[in-house]
Amino acid sequence: MTFKQSTHQRHKRSPLPLFTMSWFLALFWVSPLWAQQLPVVTDNGFIEAARTGNLDALKAAHAAGYSVDSLGRNGQSALHAAAEWGHLAAVQQLLDWGAKPDKRAKPDKRAKTRHTAMNYAVVYGHREIIRALLDAKADPNRAAPNYEVPIITAARLGHEKIVRLLLKAGGDVRETDSTGRTASEWAREMRHPKIFGLLKAAGG
Repeated sequence: MTFKQSTHQRHKRSPLPLFTMSWFLALFWVSPLWAQQLPVVTDNGFIEAARTGNLDALKAAHAAGYSVDSLGRNGQSALHAAAEWGHLAAVQQLLDWGAKPDKRAKPDKRAKTRHTAMNYAVVYGHREIIRALLDAKADPNRAAPNYEVPIITAARLGHEKIVRLLLKAGGDVRETDSTGRTASEWAREMRHPKIFGLLKAAGG
C-alpha cells in the first residue's frame, strides 16, 4: 500500500470533524509552532546559565555547590533547560558532571508536563543534543506524560533526521500515544511521506 493510497483510504473512513480535530491537536499539542517562552520566574544562577548557554557562569555555579540534577523554581533541571534551548556545549558539560539524562521535569504553571531532556530536544529539533543524550544512555523510548515517545514526536513534527537517529538508537515504532496513534500514523496524518516510508520499512 502506497503512502497516497493509505492516506486516501484513511480519510475516506474518517469523518471530517475527526480529521479537523487531528490537525488541531498536532498544531497545538506541545508544538514548536508556539514560540519558546522564557519562564515567568527567573531561576537560580546554575539553571539560568544552562538556559542561556553561558559555560563560564555554568562552571562557576557548579563550583559554588549547585547540584547538577536539582530542579529549579520552574520545575526544570539545568539539563532540561540546556536541551530545550539548544545549547549543546552546556548539555555535554552537564552530562560530563553526571547529570541523569532520563530525569523528568516537575510540572509548573507554564508547562504542566514531566518532560525529559530528550522530549524537549525532540520537540525543538535539536538533533545533536539528542545524539549527545543517546550517547549518555538516554532511553529513546521514554515517553512524555501524554505517552508520546520521542519517535512519535519527531514523526508528527516532520523531523526526518531525528526519526532516522532514533530508529538507529532503537526507537520503538509500535508505541502508541494517548490518542492511540503510532509514529507512522502521525506521519501519514501530517503528510510526511518520507518519514512514513521510513517507519513502515522499520515495521511501523
